[in-house]
Amino acid sequence: MRKIFKIIIAIFAVLIIVVGSFGAIIFLDVAAYTATGSQTLTPTGTSVGKALVVFDPGLSGTAKGVADKVAIDLQANSYIVTEAGVKSSAAANTTEYSVVVVGGPVYAGALSSSIKDYLNNLPSGHASPGYGPYIFTRVGVFGSGQGATSQGDIDMIKNSVSALSANGTLSNAIVVKIGQKEDLNTRAQDFVNQIVT
Repeated sequence: MRKIFKIIIAIFAVLIIVVGSFGAIIFLDVAAYTATGSQTLTPTGTSVGKALVVFDPGLSGTAKGVADKVAIDLQANSYIVTEAGVKSSAAANTTEYSVVVVGGPVYAGALSSSIKDYLNNLPSGHASPGYGPYIFTRVGVFGSGQGATSQGDIDMIKNSVSALSANGTLSNAIVVKIGQKEDLNTRAQDFVNQIVT
């Protein structure tokens, strides 16, 4: 009887460790610390502006796939695009961009902590150059997660970031959630079209 009790306690301890470790990975946003690289995509014709796409890859890498597709679509719309991990030096410099897109995974209805921090610290852009160092006029925010997107998902994302609230500095941002089972090409293209038009 004691042996069975010890086995049950050992199994319970292992389960607690596994669940605790998984929770720590999500809540401490460990995946964001791997997002230190950047790349630049140049359009084939004349550029209409510069765009910055900042991402947290998340645990599954789905958000990185969304960021890649958004960057390609912006390039197809004649933007010079810098795609940068949230912890990269390129992500820290938001000057000279007419479009800034930021996104990452959605956990329990909220964007990852690294993306929330980035958005809450993103300075407000100015409509035209010459009024300050920040000239971006359009901001897009995407979340990636399970299932199809509902308005409730978008509201939860907005509510999780104070800068996106009704009185926040980014209240005019275009916000979407793109589910893993949705058509990424169509959803990303629609998102980019909303940002650039």
